[in-house]
Amino acid sequence: MPPSRNAPCPCGSGKKYKRCCLAGGEFENAGQETISNNDVIKIAKTALDLGDTARASKVLQPLLEKTKASPEVITLAASVAMRANDYDNACALMARAIKARPNDPNYFYNYGTALSIAGRKTEALEAFNRALKINPDLLIVYPNRGHTLRDLGRSAEAVESYLKVFGAANVDLATMSQILLSMHMFSQSDHQLLFNMHRQLAVAISKANPRLEQNRTIDSGKKIRIGYLSPRFSREIVGYFFKPLFDHHDRERFEVYLYNVTPRTDELTEYFRERADAWIDVGKLSDQAAAQRIVDDGIDVLVDLAGHAPENRIGIMARKPAPVQVSMLDYFDTTGLDTMDYYVSDAFSSPPDSAQQFTEELLLLDQPRLVYEAPDYAPEPVFNTAMDAPLVFGSFNRHHKMVPHVIATWCALLNGVPGSRLVLKGSAFGEADSQTVFLERFAEHGIGAERIEFRGISPHAEMFAEYGDIDIALDTFPYNGGLTTCESLWMGTPVLTLLGERIISRQTAGMLASLEIEGFTASDEEEFVRLGQYWSEHREELLALRQGLRPKMVGSPLTSAASYTADFEQKLLSRV
Repeated sequence: MPPSRNAPCPCGSGKKYKRCCLAGGEFENAGQETISNNDVIKIAKTALDLGDTARASKVLQPLLEKTKASPEVITLAASVAMRANDYDNACALMARAIKARPNDPNYFYNYGTALSIAGRKTEALEAFNRALKINPDLLIVYPNRGHTLRDLGRSAEAVESYLKVFGAANVDLATMSQILLSMHMFSQSDHQLLFNMHRQLAVAISKANPRLEQNRTIDSGKKIRIGYLSPRFSREIVGYFFKPLFDHHDRERFEVYLYNVTPRTDELTEYFRERADAWIDVGKLSDQAAAQRIVDDGIDVLVDLAGHAPENRIGIMARKPAPVQVSMLDYFDTTGLDTMDYYVSDAFSSPPDSAQQFTEELLLLDQPRLVYEAPDYAPEPVFNTAMDAPLVFGSFNRHHKMVPHVIATWCALLNGVPGSRLVLKGSAFGEADSQTVFLERFAEHGIGAERIEFRGISPHAEMFAEYGDIDIALDTFPYNGGLTTCESLWMGTPVLTLLGERIISRQTAGMLASLEIEGFTASDEEEFVRLGQYWSEHREELLALRQGLRPKMVGSPLTSAASYTADFEQKLLSRV
């Protein structure tokens, strides 16, 4: 019989057993026949804790092959499969577990989660509903159920599911951040509701992360030590908008520290690591320990690049480890925190008469709040010069931004431009279940499957090239494209958008305004359709505009990194 996981290891190393011989596999190597089922489960759990999914799967396999494998073993194996991104296997295992325990709502919740991630949204919703039928008070079901309803285009039901659980005492803070993010996909003018939700979550975050007792001031005679906190110092969305700022920081006045939250790395991560004055991995540190490290590093200005975006560490910001704290880039609303001093925006995104509400003071830049730098591998634009060819619309936005009023407006445009087609590209559009759901949604408005083309994910360079197949990109609203809009414009494909009231719903319009492009920003759904019809009837004018888009973008504020950074630094220095 082996010792417990947390007991001293019998080898005499002085380490806990789970971090020594159990982690190294010595006990299981003694022979499977000598290990009890409980010990196998311990080994599998330890391997899973250490991220070794292959080992966890291997030790569980003999137990799974038994005719009467316990539901606990099956669900553990499903958890291993989920961590290994083997979602089909996870679904099969959870279906097997449910047969053994058909009245356990947690099993249906786990099954629904696996199905949803696997792209089987309709089945996922059925599983979530079964869980709630057994236990209506199982609150953990509601967030994932809301996400699934969102993806199925059932917005009102999604919001109802989110609000059912938002703010509940036993719902984790990260889940509530996810709900806030999703609410922006539906809310066009619910300013007070969204502000109240941000404040409610901020109170909970602050309660879990009390403010540090430190009153350090900034020494004006020294360089400003600025720290950036992010889970995406990589070829993800933030990386493309942060690199121009990073590259143009005045190193005579600023020392740049990067606090990395996640272990994902790529060549851009290494680029940042090599050029930062300091690179600190804080992903494995608690919020308290990470905040203390920032204090110890003497950071003057701490900039959070995530806000309430996925994988955020906003609890660190709640502890106020730096004298001045700023939110910018990836999130498009207030954090709600009293410890966040500034939010970076611009006068177009946050006009003076706006109903937007912030706990932070707005730091308004003189150019768009995002500055873009295209990767070197982006090809030269290619254009369809056949004026008599059917017009092709397209959207490479994430599928869950395509809420019902977006689909309805797009269909009105397709009906108003006879023969036109729509290309939808993204990871979900490579899944049969998502394709079926979207074809049904378009069919409700009279658009047949022959006019819709689905494309799954592809390497980034290939995705850039596919813009050559599209004449006009269609934006989502109120949740506009950001990086997607920039990439479309870079490839010479103009974006038709609808101007809203919130930062996220003014994003594409602001980018078009910075390029001085007119005729693509609508004030309502009817004008959106009229503008699309206009360009379908003025193909030569459209082609000329497309051919001049990249040169226009190169000379615009949207790509002027040096002036963007200088403006940000000047605005920041005036406040410290």
